[in-house]
Amino acid sequence: MAEAQAQKLNALRIDRSAHPRRRLGRRWFIPLALVVVLALLAAAMVVGRAPSVRVAEVREARPGEQQTELSAAGYVASRRRSVIASQVAGRLLEVAVDEGDAVKEGQVLARLDDREARVADARVRAELQAASQRLIAARATATRARSELGRAEQLAQAGVVSRASLEEAQTLASASSAEEQAAVAQLEVARRASEAAGLQLSHTVVRAPFAGTVVRKLADEGAVLAPAALEQENIGGIVELVDLGALEVEAEVSVEQLPRIELGQPALVFLDAFPDQSFRAKVRSIRPAIDRSKATGDVNVEFEEIPPGVLPDMGARVAFLKEEVSPEALASKDSALRVPAAAVVQGGDGQSAVWVVQDGRLKRQPVQVAEKVGEEVALAKGPPPGTQVVVSPNGNLRAGRKVKVQTEGG
Repeated sequence: MAEAQAQKLNALRIDRSAHPRRRLGRRWFIPLALVVVLALLAAAMVVGRAPSVRVAEVREARPGEQQTELSAAGYVASRRRSVIASQVAGRLLEVAVDEGDAVKEGQVLARLDDREARVADARVRAELQAASQRLIAARATATRARSELGRAEQLAQAGVVSRASLEEAQTLASASSAEEQAAVAQLEVARRASEAAGLQLSHTVVRAPFAGTVVRKLADEGAVLAPAALEQENIGGIVELVDLGALEVEAEVSVEQLPRIELGQPALVFLDAFPDQSFRAKVRSIRPAIDRSKATGDVNVEFEEIPPGVLPDMGARVAFLKEEVSPEALASKDSALRVPAAAVVQGGDGQSAVWVVQDGRLKRQPVQVAEKVGEEVALAKGPPPGTQVVVSPNGNLRAGRKVKVQTEGG
């Protein structure tokens, strides 16, 4: 009977080893399904996310730009620009000019406390006068001694005076002559001291070394100034003076392009402050030194006529020309458009095109390339000026796709 009950119990047990693979599949099915769903959602989010593209604007060619041999960036500078400082230490009593003032050569810019210098000047003047009086007295004594010597020599020849009296007269005349020479030297020393004191006094008045415009005021009344230092910039500086009549552009040219530039070569200057204008210029000098850190050389380009409103440190771009551009040609407009060369792509049919960003979406527009100009291309046919085009587009761009705009350089 016990055996019968055991058999019944065994019959009721579940055999868990019968279908192991099915149990394993059921255990991992739900997690795998969740992973697949999450991956699909992430892929959908990535596909739906708007990519960021770098864009530049289509622009009109500047007048004379078609003659450009090469171009370089730079800044407006002046051939005469100086921080004016005092040559002596002292307290600043007055600054006679303000920023923006035009000054003439020799005009008073500032005055320092001159009381100590005036005392020193008065002292050396008194010493000069005393030295002059000593010379007068020494000269009179020497003249009298020479006269006495002459008389003693005549009397000695006549046998009236002794040899000792003659020698005494000779000694006196020699000593008087030495005192006269010493007085002459002392007078010269006093004169030089007076000149030095007068120079120190004159240095308390700071004057403009050249005609120019005050661009910066570096000190105010009451400041204690040290003499102009050579190792530290603007120590003792009072104002910064710039000659606006000697403005030019300092352009940085790569060492590879530097041999293509010659003295007197015509050029055009484009200023960031006046984007719609161009100014005729020519190469004035090529600095005989290379900046090793940037592998560039400085080229100084002078304006044919300095345009009004131009100031030092304005950003500029210089176009070095193959040949000079006449004022008439400069006044006319070139119909060609300009875009970065990296914005132009080639289609499977060999047709050039650009990716235009319009209302935040992409549009492929065919263009007709006229020529390559430096890092840009001239377009005979293309989108209007101001249109945003994608620079260096990748192969994943599609027409109608929404994108985020990143301006060139930003």
